[in-house]
Amino acid sequence: MAQLFGVMGCLGRASSSLRVAWGAVALVTLAVLAVGCSVDGEATAGGSADLSARSVAPVDFPADSATRLPAPAVPGALADLTGRPLHGSVTPPDCTPRGVSADGAVVLVGPDPATSTATFTSAVAYADRPLDQVTGLARRCPRTITGSAPTAVTIVMTEVLPAPQRSGLATAALRRTMTTGGSESPLVTGTTSVMAQRDGVRVIVEYRHQGADPMSADAGASLNALFDSAVAAAFG
Repeated sequence: MAQLFGVMGCLGRASSSLRVAWGAVALVTLAVLAVGCSVDGEATAGGSADLSARSVAPVDFPADSATRLPAPAVPGALADLTGRPLHGSVTPPDCTPRGVSADGAVVLVGPDPATSTATFTSAVAYADRPLDQVTGLARRCPRTITGSAPTAVTIVMTEVLPAPQRSGLATAALRRTMTTGGSESPLVTGTTSVMAQRDGVRVIVEYRHQGADPMSADAGASLNALFDSAVAAAFG
């Protein structure tokens, strides 16, 4: 995993209020508001079983603390994790990533204890497409654009990283850089995500930080450990 997390690219974020809320400190603030969560094993409104029993716990996060997002915030969180916008379009259109289902999904967010401008996220959700389609699309579409003028336009650069191997699981890893705001004062954010999937259930673990600095070695190690915990919780 050292080659996966050695150097981190930078990315910008879109400027809608939902996406700004999803950045770093504001994201943690949103997560703190999460109160009402489904009981393990209960069916959700859409009919899929709640995946709480297959999710990591807050103590599995680097700061030994995380908060589960409330159901209304889950679709937006999954949109950010997968790169498929809830609203608006992707250019070219055939480069639009496939989303995952928010029905039954569980998303937890916790802070990076080393900085106030970064977060760790773990999600477990139902997915109807294999992970090789995720990496295949990323290789075919390394540069995309979301949003349109006169609102913020975001350039998204996606790189496929060496994926950690797990027995009996499909795995993938991506690094995204998004730049919003033009060349004079762009808003830059970086993400590295690691995924595992089996039998229509996908785990996504992500590190997200603001600024152009690379992800630190400590953050990479923490992301690796959180991914291990998420895989164990979801797949045994």
